Amino acid sequence: MFQIIKDHPYWLTFAFGVGTVLASEIFLLGIKYVRKRKLQIHEVIMFNDQSEACATEHMFRDELHQEINCSNKFCSVRNLARIIQQIDKAAYSIDIAIYTFTNIALMTAIERALKRGVIVRIITDREMAFSSGSKIACLAPYGVPVRGPDSTFMMHHKFCIIDGEARIKEIMKMNGRKYLALPYCSILINGSVNWTRQGFGGNWENCTITSDKLLTEKYQEEFLNLWKSFDKSGKFPTVA
Repeated sequence: MFQIIKDHPYWLTFAFGVGTVLASEIFLLGIKYVRKRKLQIHEVIMFNDQSEACATEHMFRDELHQEINCSNKFCSVRNLARIIQQIDKAAYSIDIAIYTFTNIALMTAIERALKRGVIVRIITDREMAFSSGSKIACLAPYGVPVRGPDSTFMMHHKFCIIDGEARIKEIMKMNGRKYLALPYCSILINGSVNWTRQGFGGNWENCTITSDKLLTEKYQEEFLNLWKSFDKSGKFPTVA
């Protein structure tokens, strides 16, 4: 054995190099797997007429960036914070399909994401995009593209995909990237709730936050289909 090594030192060097590279790749894959597991989530949030019962307790606190202890299990502040926390974790992309968007806290979270370099796209209803209090126009200075149907029918979806797998592949291709610097986990936020104060604090609504692979892929596919179908007639020139 030692004689073989002595007679073929280059093969030993080659084998050692290959082994080191493979060990490094396995180690890095292990780290990525652990990080991704930590980002996974499966939650169901309910909103109702009791969601604002504790509003006075939170009135003068900035609690949307931390864990909130509240005895009201329907607390709108805590439940809204759970959605914002996912937006704050976005590493590469946020695709939003929403009928009405007037919530200031969510708009601020989107602004933070844009400042981190996250790419945001919005699909909305043409009429509601320009309604009183709409925050979609407020995102125009950041160059956020907005599309929607030029139709009398409503674009009534209420979902958001964070770091969708297909979208990240598009971004990597556009930027000529082969590797990603930050870990990510595809997240779907979906339900009946519009992104409004009444939606989060008065109406009977539901919202699911999940990293389920099948669901995130299905909703990302639907978003991409809508985005393509609204490519020409559905662009909002005064917003996008």
